[in-house]
Amino acid sequence: MSHRMESLALLFLSIAQPVAGWLSHFTHRGKTIEERSDAAGGRVTPAKGAFAIWGPLFAGNVALAVRSFFRSRFETPLNRWIAWLSATAFAGNTAWGVQAQFGGLGWPSFAIISASAIAASAATIASERAAMDTGFARLAANTIGPLAGWLTVATFANLESTLNETQGRLPERAATRRAVALVGAASAAATGMAIATRGNPGYAAAAAWGLGGVMLRNQRESRPEVATAATIGLCTVAVATLFCRRRLRA
Repeated sequence: MSHRMESLALLFLSIAQPVAGWLSHFTHRGKTIEERSDAAGGRVTPAKGAFAIWGPLFAGNVALAVRSFFRSRFETPLNRWIAWLSATAFAGNTAWGVQAQFGGLGWPSFAIISASAIAASAATIASERAAMDTGFARLAANTIGPLAGWLTVATFANLESTLNETQGRLPERAATRRAVALVGAASAAATGMAIATRGNPGYAAAAAWGLGGVMLRNQRESRPEVATAATIGLCTVAVATLFCRRRLRA
């Protein structure tokens, strides 16, 4: 029964994530996530094309849930813990989508996305520890890792949007300085997580994708300070990941 509850939660929430993002379209109320982002987003918000990553992220989440659903049981108690952490991350993403559309990108949305990032990161760390032992953990490492990587960067982008929405936009130079600090913090968090996850390739790729999107946006908008900070962060994550992977092979 316990396995079935966890598997059903994973399956339901993995599907709820993309559906929640379209509720404003279905109900004709609130504002779309794109509209909210355009209104409150800033220099730490990646270029629009970067958000295409949600397609493979959602697909990976559903694949993990389907795999769990058709297994008779989890192989280890740690796998059960990974499943609940993953379900928590999916629930947070679903709640964030609803909050962003109908409540805006204020402090509640920042709290929700931060919790989702923490849950996905914890699930990735746990799955990396068990990846050599069970198939479920290996799949979780490959599917939750990218979600955690993207959410790490998205958390700091959401913080900037929250500050813009609740306190108003800063003057140009002050906004740029704040963006450099936030990108630096996002890079430090992503680098630390790359080490904690033993160089999980999916985590690093998604975090680098997010930082690359920040770099591209600021290059286009002629903000070299922010673009440089994002480039340095991307390189730092890559170096930390390669170092950890090399140590694992040694």
